[in-house]
Amino acid sequence: MTELSKEELLAQIEDLSRQLTEVNQEKADLEIMLETINEHSTYLENQIHQKNKQLRSYIQQVEKLTDAAAAVENNRFDPGNLKQVAAREDELGHLARVFTQMVQTIKTREQELEELLNAFGRFVPHEFLKFLQKQSIVDIQLGDHVSKEMAVMFTDIRSFTTFSERMTPQETFDFVNAYLRYVAPEIRGHNGFVVKFMGDGMMAVFPDGADDAVAGGIAFLKKLQEYNQKRESQGYSPIEVGMGIHVGYMMVGVVGEQDRLQGDTLSDTVNLTSRLEGLTKHYGVSMAISGEVLERLSHPEQYKVRFIDRTIVKGRSEPITAYEVLDVETELIQTLKLQTLPDFEQGFEHYRNGDLQAAQACFKQVLIANPLDKTAKLYLKRIAQLANQGIPKNWRGIWVFREK
Repeated sequence: MTELSKEELLAQIEDLSRQLTEVNQEKADLEIMLETINEHSTYLENQIHQKNKQLRSYIQQVEKLTDAAAAVENNRFDPGNLKQVAAREDELGHLARVFTQMVQTIKTREQELEELLNAFGRFVPHEFLKFLQKQSIVDIQLGDHVSKEMAVMFTDIRSFTTFSERMTPQETFDFVNAYLRYVAPEIRGHNGFVVKFMGDGMMAVFPDGADDAVAGGIAFLKKLQEYNQKRESQGYSPIEVGMGIHVGYMMVGVVGEQDRLQGDTLSDTVNLTSRLEGLTKHYGVSMAISGEVLERLSHPEQYKVRFIDRTIVKGRSEPITAYEVLDVETELIQTLKLQTLPDFEQGFEHYRNGDLQAAQACFKQVLIANPLDKTAKLYLKRIAQLANQGIPKNWRGIWVFREK
């Protein structure tokens, strides 16, 4: 090994020292670079984390908007659920605000439409639409109808002219509306519906037939008794109502012209029911039903019924058999009419057979027990008329009315 001189050794040491200094400097530079990289890496990680957080929040708020759209379909939309999204200043916030306003506008329009349909429903009841198999009033078309055997009811306030002549027009309207508001719901409650109001009267139809009509009629007049008690407690006169019920094949539907439609019932059955209601005034009874109604009752024995007459009403050539339903009367009147029923029925048999003297005796017996029996009084009046004018040829006990 060659020995180095002192100068050479110092030179090498100096060179090594320089190299070591350079290495240390490079190491320091590397450490600075690593520190810088670490700082940037942390910054980038924070930025990425922040962006991810913002992205997740954005996605969550988009999901809220999507959920809100689904809630509209299910009618469960709550604008409060979009309040945070709508507060954003970007396009998503603008979309949320526009969406909320649009939904609220639609809801307002839907409510207005619902109120409008409900208002129309007061003119065309839901039961009428259901009967015609229509979902909405907008589905109604001129000529829509259903034809089948149904029961029809007519009612009318007795002496309405006497009532109304003491009232102003407004008081008359209030009087009729208060009365109908109290009793008419019994029609709906027994599967019927009012086809039309006619001043102080109304016409109702019971699609399922006689049972509903008779039960509804009794409930109607029982409700009237309650209403009269209320009126009398306030110092007003009681209301007397006549009711007629008949059953037959009829057509219920929409009549009129394209710009003016109305629900109505068309049939000879309707005309006959109107005449039957008119008979209640002559016989002094509250509720009259035809023989066809009595025949179609599922359990006629559950009602207290009295035969009234066989008669030909104005505008017809065939007689109709009429019965009085006693269930609508007070307990006292029911008891008296049932007690005198044998004399009443025997009196009519004598009357029908032309034995006026025997008939007169029977009806007088009825009036002795029940002086308020207006039907018995009517028969005595007829008997006197027949005795004076003579019994018509081919007499069968059928009275012909020349007036309604």
